[in-house]
Amino acid sequence: MHHAFRSTRRRALRQLTWAMAAATAPAAWAQAQAEPGSALPAVVVRESAVPQILRAGSLATGTSASTMDTPFSASSLPVDVLRAQGGTTLQEALRNIPGVQADSGFNGAHSQFFTLRGAIMDSATGSSRILRDGVRLSNYPFAAAFVESIDVLRGPGAALGVRSEPGGTVNLVTKQPRLADFGSVSAGVGNAGALAWSADINRVLNAEQELAARLVLTRSHASEWRHVPDQLEGLKLGIAKSDGARYHLRAGAELIRQRYQPDYGIPSLGDRPVDVPRDRQFGEPGQDSTTDTRILDLHGDVALGADTRLAVDLTHLRADATSVKSFLIGNPLPVSPATPAGTWARSASVEPGTDRRIDAAAVSLSSRQATGAARHQLFFGLDYYRETLDQPSLTVPTSASAPIDVFDPVYGRVAIPAWSSLAAGALTTQNLRSLAASVQDQIDLGAWTFVAGLRYAQQDFLYGTAGTRAVHEAVFSPKLGLLHRLSESDSLYANWAKGMAPNQVASSSSQSLPSRRTRQVEVGWKSLWRGGVLASDVALFQLDQRNMISADQSTPLNAFDFTVDGTGRSRGLEASLTGQLGERLSVRAAYAYTRAVVLANALLAGKTTPNVAPHALSLWGEYRWASTSDVQWRTGAGIYAQSARYADRANTVVLPGYARLDLTQSWKKPLGAGQAVELQLALRNVTGKAYHVSSHLHVARWITPAQGRHAQLSALYTF
Repeated sequence: MHHAFRSTRRRALRQLTWAMAAATAPAAWAQAQAEPGSALPAVVVRESAVPQILRAGSLATGTSASTMDTPFSASSLPVDVLRAQGGTTLQEALRNIPGVQADSGFNGAHSQFFTLRGAIMDSATGSSRILRDGVRLSNYPFAAAFVESIDVLRGPGAALGVRSEPGGTVNLVTKQPRLADFGSVSAGVGNAGALAWSADINRVLNAEQELAARLVLTRSHASEWRHVPDQLEGLKLGIAKSDGARYHLRAGAELIRQRYQPDYGIPSLGDRPVDVPRDRQFGEPGQDSTTDTRILDLHGDVALGADTRLAVDLTHLRADATSVKSFLIGNPLPVSPATPAGTWARSASVEPGTDRRIDAAAVSLSSRQATGAARHQLFFGLDYYRETLDQPSLTVPTSASAPIDVFDPVYGRVAIPAWSSLAAGALTTQNLRSLAASVQDQIDLGAWTFVAGLRYAQQDFLYGTAGTRAVHEAVFSPKLGLLHRLSESDSLYANWAKGMAPNQVASSSSQSLPSRRTRQVEVGWKSLWRGGVLASDVALFQLDQRNMISADQSTPLNAFDFTVDGTGRSRGLEASLTGQLGERLSVRAAYAYTRAVVLANALLAGKTTPNVAPHALSLWGEYRWASTSDVQWRTGAGIYAQSARYADRANTVVLPGYARLDLTQSWKKPLGAGQAVELQLALRNVTGKAYHVSSHLHVARWITPAQGRHAQLSALYTF
């Protein structure tokens, strides 16, 4: 660790400590979201003044605003949309956002990977890139019951107190206590053992003191259609307190336990995935992998004046994991009497006692000022982030895993010895320390909005086995945005921004590699139709990347040696349409044309980024039937389609294009006094289309097939 970084960090921590004391001294940690009435505080829920279809979230500019006034591609998706569409996973939710496509990982169905604008989000599948309430928590599982909305910024947005990922940022906004008494209970059941239930209870503990609490419980069993268990159990508790607009305080705790078996999918032969039943499994780990995650978070914000606010956020995560994997390796074995065509060798790995810890602290100051006819929204931020990972492994002998014929598999031939008899293997460590300062000014002058921001980050990053050296970086990430309101229903905008993200790999000389860097130029048009109940946007972008990782050719036999070699470019067009087409018909449509290629690279120059289809379309419509009673009937239909895309970086295997159809039928009955019951039947992949969701980006022997026709029945009671 460099001396300059240590001294800078100490100064920053002193400032963080002072600011935290200033913001949180008035009372215990908590938060509420309503102002008191003239006598006793009114028990109300304060909703955003921005219509739901126009909410941009806060990733782009630091404040929640309308998309029509935001010169970036930003959107906020309520998690209720996922339920209305009969979905359960993060990938299913992100289909509503143009430019997001699925990637593959092996941490269970609740921890999913994806790409944004043709840029992979994991820099080597070390961990997924998800923010939770503005803080990056590696491999944070998606529990829909905990989430209020999903904010997405497409492209780098480098000036705020969250690190900008190369292709964009996904932030899960979790449920927080409110000053109202309400709750819900839901349950669902589906094919192949799919089962889920949750309970969400919010209570005002003291209306006069503006004190509230919220408890969310959930349990989910993903479908075992591929014969692997995948379960999640979670608890989320929050306590909040406020004093009108003077201050808001919050304390939260979250516990999540996952139990699953990694699913490596199916391999490819020639230039296509193998033609075998989609549910055929080739891994036999013999026992489950587990991850236990605990999160504590504290928030405080205080008004320093009518137009100035200071906020402090602290987050701590600790995750303990044990991983047991069984998977295909290498290429198909040479054909012989003992190894028929389509036979692969297998391997197994055991990683006991993995320990991941994250500590994040952020202080921000926001202020609204006026200079003549110009209105300024100023943002100043200071944030500290540290993540450590200790991942020991055991050496599993090759003899423990017999080869398997994928066309005629014989099971029961993987036997991992008792762990006590296994020799210690490599210890993978990660140590990321980052200190960053951000400044931004949004200037509104008549029909024009101008955004200028700058983020400076000092970062020390180490990732690798024993003896790996850290890389130190000091990076400026600027951004500029310009928006012109042609009318109340039309806005044109342009932006330019830079971003960075660590490469979670090391070189053959045991040197951690510098971060991937991104630069984007974007122009777009945003419109309102039908009196403002229908919104559309169209964006054109070019995203350039450098410091992209590549296999180290000095050690061709070691697949874990990397180097930063070359550049890449994504160009595309994205369009969306959301809102009411008629009084009873609503629509959510997203289309993206993406061309993502490697420009300069010793091995991959000219190749297309895997898992990125040139064309991707998501179309969902819902019709609300007329009724003479208070019963509501809604019928939904959705099409999701992708064109053919490559499964591997070498572009040797193609995943064919497809289109799938989903249907839902919902019935809702108000019961009075704020109560209601709702039933939904969802039919997924109605035509039973055989297709593949994604592949591991490095190789084409781990391809994720899609589930065939399946159904889900769910119930929701709100009170």
